[in-house]
Amino acid sequence: MIGTDDDTVAAWTSRLVVGLLAGGLVLLHLFVDDTCYDVAQVPRLRGLLAALMVALPLALLAPIGRRLDASILRTPVVLAAAAYLGITAGSLAWAVNATCGFTDLFRTGAAFLVVCLACLLLPTDPRWRERLLQAATVGALVAAAVGLFQAGPQFGGGWPSRREMEAVTGLQSNVNLYAGYLLLLLPWCGCGAIVLRGGWRITATLAAMAVAGMILLVQSRAAWLGLAAAAGVAGCLAVGHARLLGLSGSVRRGILGLFATGLAAAVVIGTVTGSDTAVGRTLERLLVARPHQAAGPTDGGRTMIWRVTARMIADHPLAGVGAGNFTVRLHEYYGGADLDFTNLSSDNWVEPHNDFLWVAAEKGLPGLIAFVAMFAAAAWSLRRALRAATAPADAWLAVATLATLAGYVVLSCFDFPLDRVSHQVVLALHLAVATVLGHAARPHPARPVRLPAWLVLPPVLAFLALGISYSSAAIRQERDVIAARRGARDGDWEGMLAAARRATTPWKTLDPLATPVAYLQGKAELQLGRLPEAIASLERAWEANPNRFYVLNDLGIAYAAADRFDDAIACFTIAANRYPDRLEPRQNLANCFIDTGRFVEAVAVLEDVPEQLRTADMQSSLARAREQLTAATPE
Repeated sequence: MIGTDDDTVAAWTSRLVVGLLAGGLVLLHLFVDDTCYDVAQVPRLRGLLAALMVALPLALLAPIGRRLDASILRTPVVLAAAAYLGITAGSLAWAVNATCGFTDLFRTGAAFLVVCLACLLLPTDPRWRERLLQAATVGALVAAAVGLFQAGPQFGGGWPSRREMEAVTGLQSNVNLYAGYLLLLLPWCGCGAIVLRGGWRITATLAAMAVAGMILLVQSRAAWLGLAAAAGVAGCLAVGHARLLGLSGSVRRGILGLFATGLAAAVVIGTVTGSDTAVGRTLERLLVARPHQAAGPTDGGRTMIWRVTARMIADHPLAGVGAGNFTVRLHEYYGGADLDFTNLSSDNWVEPHNDFLWVAAEKGLPGLIAFVAMFAAAAWSLRRALRAATAPADAWLAVATLATLAGYVVLSCFDFPLDRVSHQVVLALHLAVATVLGHAARPHPARPVRLPAWLVLPPVLAFLALGISYSSAAIRQERDVIAARRGARDGDWEGMLAAARRATTPWKTLDPLATPVAYLQGKAELQLGRLPEAIASLERAWEANPNRFYVLNDLGIAYAAADRFDDAIACFTIAANRYPDRLEPRQNLANCFIDTGRFVEAVAVLEDVPEQLRTADMQSSLARAREQLTAATPE
């Protein structure tokens, strides 16, 4: 039997919606490449871009394309996301290193395309709500199972410590990001436990329990705060819209009782924590002075790096420093008596652990406004949808989505979910759901507004092709960087040099830790005694990242070896000022002063280092400088 056109369209709709939701909420989380430095970031970016390269032409050119209503793309959420993408791209024009921002640009662009594609496709499938919650349920179960598998070896007698939970990454880059990813799926699982039927309801309930349990188990304080915010928003909406959500008076009173209990528990915890009791000591260890952070600040250095970021924002309030350039510019702001990096490494910060500060620093006030506008517009759309909802299922979905957005906002104040491709895809789907629900609650044209595929597809496909080329080059580079660093570890300088040359690409000049690839080449050449080549490579590295410690220090060493002492002194001075916790540039700077007969300055540099921190070499250099200074001083 030959199907009708309506059957064909329905089949296309079903396949595309299922593929979009399964890919975004299930498969992308499993996409890793163990040969890369970061097993998830760029491999997932390339996978997402490739999937969009296939999905967009199918959606716009297949039979379903005739029924897509492009009027939804004029809604505030989509426009705010488009503005944020445009500002991200524009910020590269004044960045010190434009290649640093390519990952951000292509990740933001891919997330924007997911928002658009979901907004176009979801309304065409009457069962999209059910499919969404089912996909979220499966995705949550998969993510929880991966984390539980990694946590298994850590279980002993009793509750595992936070240090033990560091091993649980859930295929993310660290345990905090993993907990944040689970948080983004939990409200939809809870919604599925309420509105789905049969076995799916039971499965969603189990998924919600598993995800909540994993969030508690991995002990991420940022995720706990996000979970509290999501639960608070969901509870307030449930109480305020109990009749619409189909809740009885007893359930409403139960929610209010939970609120009261939670508030009382918070007061008790705040009072008991730090007290000289067994409970107080346990809460202190769990919430504040964690054993795995005993060597540094209890907040992991967040407040310190936030102060540094605020200085950067104050210097670049309108334009920012450019997408991806936070790390490149960061160490210019490390001066000041209020910053003590004695117990905290100052050269491994890639983001400030606060997405709002991060956006403001890199994209200025316009970028921050656009970023915040996405959440504000989504909240407004969900508010409209909740007021207009006629079925409990729609109301519950609006509540769950709004709760997730609240949790994401709180999470973003202490972590960096904006950095992760998988987090951005889940967020994009939440923004799309908010848009679709809000759009359905307002009048719109009876006939759909057609999207001109012939006009839209060429630039979009060109963007995706560029992104795939970039991510492929970045993946190859990461593998070669690993080989180069392995050569440095083993003292195989020829092998290091060959790998560094292979890693060179105009697409990406810095490795995942913001070290220029040209530095690796220069380091190998310096060790091989090829001084002119080493200086040339290290100067390219300095141009790519003018503030990186190893670049400054080794370039200074190369300059000194070539008797270019003025250049060497300039490099060591910058390194000493921007890395106050490092002693090597002070030692090297003092030696340059001694070699050029500037003994007073050499003594001043070395005496500025506290005596208990001076190494044997520094004590020897100080003694030599004082001796030379005494000999040069007339009696």
